Amino acid sequence: MRDKILNYVLYISILLLGMMHSYAQTHSLLGRVTDQQGKPIENSIVFIMKTDRQTTTNANGVFSITIEDGQHLYIQKDNYAIKKLEYSRHKSPIGQWDITLTSLKDTDIFYDNPQDDYALFIMDLASKNKKKNNLKKYSVDFYSKGNLQLASGRQTFLGQKRKDLDPTLDITDVNKYIYLGELSSQLTTLNEDLNKEKVLALNEIGKSKDLYFLTATDSDINLYNKVVSNQINIISPLMSYAKSYYYFKLLNKEKDTIGNDIYTIQFTPKRDREPIMEGKINITSDNWQITKLYAAINGENIDMKNVKQIVITQEYKYNPELNLYLKESQNLYLKGKFLVFDYIGSFKGYYQNYKLNSDISKSEFSNELIHYANNFLNQPHDYWIKNRPYPLTTREINTFNEQEVKLQETTKTTLDSLDKRTNNFTLFKLIKGYQHINTHKNSSITYRGLLSTFAFNAIQGFNVTTGLDYAKQKDDNSITKLGTIVNYGVSENKFRVSGYASHIFNQINYNTLTISGGSTILQFNQDDPVKTPINSIASAYFGKNYAKYFQKDYLQIKYEQYAFNKFKFTSILEYAHRSALNNSLQSPPFAPHKDFTSNNPLDPTDFSNAPFKDNSIFKLSLGMNIIFDQKIISYPDSKQYLPTSKYPIIKLNLDKTLNSTTNSYNYTFISFATQYNDNIGKIGNLYIGLSAGKYLEQNDIAFTDYKHFNGNQTFIGSTAVYNKHFNLLPYYEYSTNKSYVEFHLEHDFRGYIMNKIPLLNKTRYSLVIGYHVLNVPEKDVYGEYSIGLNNFGFGKFRPFRIDFFHSVSADAPKRFGFVFGIKVLDLIQK
Repeated sequence: MRDKILNYVLYISILLLGMMHSYAQTHSLLGRVTDQQGKPIENSIVFIMKTDRQTTTNANGVFSITIEDGQHLYIQKDNYAIKKLEYSRHKSPIGQWDITLTSLKDTDIFYDNPQDDYALFIMDLASKNKKKNNLKKYSVDFYSKGNLQLASGRQTFLGQKRKDLDPTLDITDVNKYIYLGELSSQLTTLNEDLNKEKVLALNEIGKSKDLYFLTATDSDINLYNKVVSNQINIISPLMSYAKSYYYFKLLNKEKDTIGNDIYTIQFTPKRDREPIMEGKINITSDNWQITKLYAAINGENIDMKNVKQIVITQEYKYNPELNLYLKESQNLYLKGKFLVFDYIGSFKGYYQNYKLNSDISKSEFSNELIHYANNFLNQPHDYWIKNRPYPLTTREINTFNEQEVKLQETTKTTLDSLDKRTNNFTLFKLIKGYQHINTHKNSSITYRGLLSTFAFNAIQGFNVTTGLDYAKQKDDNSITKLGTIVNYGVSENKFRVSGYASHIFNQINYNTLTISGGSTILQFNQDDPVKTPINSIASAYFGKNYAKYFQKDYLQIKYEQYAFNKFKFTSILEYAHRSALNNSLQSPPFAPHKDFTSNNPLDPTDFSNAPFKDNSIFKLSLGMNIIFDQKIISYPDSKQYLPTSKYPIIKLNLDKTLNSTTNSYNYTFISFATQYNDNIGKIGNLYIGLSAGKYLEQNDIAFTDYKHFNGNQTFIGSTAVYNKHFNLLPYYEYSTNKSYVEFHLEHDFRGYIMNKIPLLNKTRYSLVIGYHVLNVPEKDVYGEYSIGLNNFGFGKFRPFRIDFFHSVSADAPKRFGFVFGIKVLDLIQK
């Protein structure tokens, strides 16, 4: 019986395999292509999409091609409507397949096919082969040269000189460079995710203004990679989904010197508000590799500040040893504005001496992206002459020579004369702020100004904050900073003064000791959920004194440093005397018929009782940040820690009261937080944040030490991303001295949806959705859903967003609401 069952199963299996083979079997298809009059059409392109099979018709219009059941046959010829036919072994004609093409003159007037299917066929082949054509486990020598220069002679804006608005634009001759640099390095690559670069030589002057494409790491644009560029968020025309974003058209087909077909394909955006390019790409039939690229990118489409347009050109050269076309040169051309001043620029890169190294392993790569060699700034002229693939221009030589003379003339008189141009003091700087630089002593003095700190609140009335900061960097790369902050409240007629002294011992792990102290006024929630501009307007004009304050007189010692590349440790020891404050004004100056609420966040109607007892406290705080893939740029005597991560960042914190003048105010608080913020391919940017904390002792602590949450009782939002905010929650409704769990999610589709909607795709708005949850003891779980539009504004000035919020909680006083976001408020002033 058992043998019969096994034989039966075997028989069925063989039968099924035979059926599958018959369905997948290829068939030789013979066809003839004619026009409507029956005349043969020569050189019609015949191809099968999603395969590499293609042919052309002969002088008699005849072709032969292999095909499988269910596959689609395309016949394409200029001036004729494309024909698409599905092949069926049982239904398609037996023998020769006669196919008639219709002239475009005779088609429906509404016929329109902007997508060239044959070009799409070629691009699909290039996409399928991109992994094979993307070189791995190799090293290459890299040279680049870049410059930025003003494109007009405009000297002023709104009566202010260009150099006063931006000292880096202090150029007397418009023909001189804002920035000029050249670099020589070696790039080693395991795969598209693991690279390291060693900079061997660098020669530069000026400031690149956050437009730095000089290194191979920063300038690399690779259409084979999933992430095309580290700096430019763009969708590659070689992606499998590229036809959703681009129209493709075959412009030309020709033979190269070794007999391969070279296809020149134009790609144009389907919608002009997305992270896309426009240009031409050359593809060879030799494994469908790129041989040349020309592409133009609109700066607004990729959210690049100060950039109007970037043009990219790339040339690839066949490498017989590696049997691949490899990038030989890349040029980036930029134009845009710094403030209102036009500029142009270029960054040209050259790749040579590709070497395959199959022994490269993952263990050879660390979090160090770029390493600068010890003598990278001191290479002799002979080195540059040997390693430059093309000589400098006369203008570039003169610029570098002038800089060399300046470096040699390091006398105090010479350096003072250079500083004098930007150190001049004007009345405008009295209001805006002022910095005096002493290059000879490597120091600076900064005055904070008055404009951004003028404010109003119910405690102080009109008040202003300003200060002085001093910084000096020594030869050992240590930095000393000193500063003082002065705040004056008019109605109180009271000054509050604080200061700090800080010393960064080195710029490798940035171990920093800071001593600070003085008197200051703080919100109970020291994250400052009520930004000063919002509170000033709401208080002075509408009598809504949302911000509640207390005074802190303190002395603090803080130490922090990086360790083991992935960790940052912070410790704070603080003595503080906290005292309650009362309103000094009963009503606002511009609405005297209104009355302020009290400064008691627990009960705004209670003008008699303070929210806590005045107390003194001695507290220790310990914190640790963990960034698992912390990226680093290493210099001979310093490191630069990059703030990006593709993994969640973890933060751990402990606050411990060592002693308090009020026993019940002693506490131990522990907290955990993690956040993730990254682009999710073409879909947009995703932020996820989770935090939790607990007070280990259930004491009746001071309200100043409660865990407070960032609520909002106005209709104004003040941050670019609502990653810590509950926009319908009263400021202190859920404050707790027990425990909490907080979760935030926000996704900005960055045009992925809006750009596909007619008319709305002209606005450049982007759809944003959010979900926010808060759980504390003795309260109903609070939740908020939101949907909104980001990127409001005009031109490049788009600092606004608008969101609709819906809260879900029995304890929520407000169920629905719109919030108008002004994303720059948190940058201007807290």
